[in-house]
Amino acid sequence: MLGPEVLDKLLQQYDKNKDGKIQKDEYPRTAEAFANLDRDRNGVLEAADFEAGPARGRRDPRGPEDKDKRPQVGSLAPDFELPLLGSEGKTVKLSSLRGKQPVALIFGSYT
Repeated sequence: MLGPEVLDKLLQQYDKNKDGKIQKDEYPRTAEAFANLDRDRNGVLEAADFEAGPARGRRDPRGPEDKDKRPQVGSLAPDFELPLLGSEGKTVKLSSLRGKQPVALIFGSYT
């Protein structure tokens, strides 16, 4: 859970008008990144979005028409191929690791 210290850092960086809230146009990352932080979906990042507790107003960004496409618990991950870090021109395919070793998939930003 993101706490108030995260909001303080974000406010220092992005709250251009110093109103204690971050508007969409003040936040330089994607609309999806903004939506992930805007827990109450009111269009601004503020203290309520960073308080402990269950995510209020959280919804799956995919529509109901995609419900059948969602992976089920215990199902295999969709296969994909990505460049292998530190190996110019080489790639690794997820399915090539199946049954050989544990694999951790980490999605996020390191900026």
